Amino acid sequence: MIQPKKMTPDISVSAQPSAKDLALIHTLGFKSIVSNRPDGEAIDQSLYNEMKQAASYAGLEAAYLPIEAAGPTDEDVDKMAELLKTLPRPILAYCETGARCEKLVNALMAKEV
Repeated sequence: MIQPKKMTPDISVSAQPSAKDLALIHTLGFKSIVSNRPDGEAIDQSLYNEMKQAASYAGLEAAYLPIEAAGPTDEDVDKMAELLKTLPRPILAYCETGARCEKLVNALMAKEV
């Protein structure tokens, strides 16, 4: 099971959960997920469409904002800000290990200051 790291009252980050974990993520109180992991990064990863379908069954909204390994760009930060305006909160953002999501949220918080 994933270990969400709370970044703000509205957003937490984690390593990629399995599609089977999404029902539990919903029971933890999350309302939405954001996939920051590009499809095809690893042979064994669940692709976004599978995660989106599982999220729907679990009662979660889902969005796809892939972040490359180099980290988030200014455009990525702007897109995440838009997602935060439209998705139900709290939100769980995930990537392979959670590190890119954490960088994205930190950049977003720095931009809002």
